[in-house]
Amino acid sequence: MNMLKAIAASAVLVMPVAAAAQNVVAKTGDSVAGFFKDEGAKVEVTTDSVGDPNLKVEYYGNDFSVYYYGCDGNINCDAIQFYSGYQTDGGVRLAKINEWNRENRFARGYVSEEGSARIEMDVFLGSEGMSPDDFAQTVGIWTRRMAEFEEFIDW
Repeated sequence: MNMLKAIAASAVLVMPVAAAAQNVVAKTGDSVAGFFKDEGAKVEVTTDSVGDPNLKVEYYGNDFSVYYYGCDGNINCDAIQFYSGYQTDGGVRLAKINEWNRENRFARGYVSEEGSARIEMDVFLGSEGMSPDDFAQTVGIWTRRMAEFEEFIDW
């Protein structure tokens, strides 16, 4: 009887576990786009000027882009960057942007050559990606920082 218990116990150990949600990866535009679509966002999948994936996202009233980095032949990317720009025509001074960067974590601001305010946040996903829950928290950080930045620059 002990042999049957041992066999039964070992069978339980090798039984497949219910599939966990797949990690969000940057290998192509599909995984990140799928995350946002599952969240009810409107997503346009395009490519940037060098052929890497690029997303235009409308997410709960926030419009932003997602750029891909660390790509090999326009696929197998390992990082993304959330990006939003605001045409301020020089209305936001560099000293104000420097104050933002000094006081805030994760997202950084800058003034473009044309005088527009910009905010970006890089996310390294590596080859294995990030769990959907962790990615959702990362997106939450991004959207909060974006809203705070808009208020900061009086958008």
